Amino acid sequence: MVKFRNTAAFLLIFSGLAIAQAPLSAQQRSMPSALNFNQIPRPPMPADPMELVTGDAQQVQDAQQRIAAIDLMENARSLSNVRAQPYDLKTSFIAYGGLASDGNWMLQDTSRARKYRWTASGPNYSAVNLYPNGTTNGLYSNQASGNLPLRLLQVRSGIFFVYPIPGPQASIRTAAGLLNGVPQNCVLVVIGAGNRTFSGGRNWEESEYCVDSKTGLLSQYSPAPGVFVRYDYSSGIRFHNATVPTSFSIFESGKVVAEARTVSVADPPAATDPMFDTAGLTPVGSGRAMNPGMNLPIMMPAPGQTFTGGNAGSAIQVVSLHGDIGGDGRLSEVEVLASTNPALNQAAVERATVIAQARVPVQPGATMQSSEIFLTFEFITQGQ
Repeated sequence: MVKFRNTAAFLLIFSGLAIAQAPLSAQQRSMPSALNFNQIPRPPMPADPMELVTGDAQQVQDAQQRIAAIDLMENARSLSNVRAQPYDLKTSFIAYGGLASDGNWMLQDTSRARKYRWTASGPNYSAVNLYPNGTTNGLYSNQASGNLPLRLLQVRSGIFFVYPIPGPQASIRTAAGLLNGVPQNCVLVVIGAGNRTFSGGRNWEESEYCVDSKTGLLSQYSPAPGVFVRYDYSSGIRFHNATVPTSFSIFESGKVVAEARTVSVADPPAATDPMFDTAGLTPVGSGRAMNPGMNLPIMMPAPGQTFTGGNAGSAIQVVSLHGDIGGDGRLSEVEVLASTNPALNQAAVERATVIAQARVPVQPGATMQSSEIFLTFEFITQGQ
């Protein structure tokens, strides 16, 4: 039996993001230890016009099936991996949706001989970031705060940080989909699922990767319910052995919030080019400036709930949040992606703020990183 309290006391670590255990509320401390949240009914995910997995998904059952599912994602990555060779990539995007980072943006990523430079300019923001000796080493920048706008995080993740690294505790399921009449092979992943299993259609905790059955290219990625990144390869941009997306769009709750376009992709200048010079930039730390998001489930009692026993009469309501945790622990640009009970939305935002503030401070000399987060709050209620 899995006990609630063991799950509430969490430590989240992903690509350098560390969030310490946030203080338990009086309600959480009063949760009965016999409460088995794996057996509590969860509501179905809201219908979304972008969802490609509309039927049941199948859990992988053996090594051969697991290898095939992971190979599907790895092959899609290799087919479009611009980073497999030196490159100079320019991307423009327009962001919508009412956030501070909405507007017109221009990005440039350039890599040559372990030297890596990326720039971003948009509404009230302009950054130059340079790694003169590889991305795991020192970062030089004209920005020292470690706070990147959310839409910038989203688009850069959609370009470079899509694919997961499924460890031995990851749940993997497969499903069929259909996009514009073309069959899709979809993989649903929950990182750190442990001994939990999932059934039926897509679950709240699952990230989704759909690959075109004809081309093997990634057609759609959904890091969390309610948000989808859809790729377009219609003009067939080829760069060495990579097929680069012509464009991609990010949808939230069925509406476009960002439209990105590949402006150009070419071989980069020589490593001796002045663009790779640190002159005018400040060393801000060791490590990268941003962390891509992953879907993190958080289970807690709904506000005002009193529990008298085990699972009897218990149910779960879900709120899926998206936001940006800055290097200073500040949560900003928070969005509700999906909710089964809007009355719980504010409670989710308040709890997310506490979680962000509990972020573990960086050690001296480490880069203060911005982290895109997807928090799936599962509020447990119990009938009287």
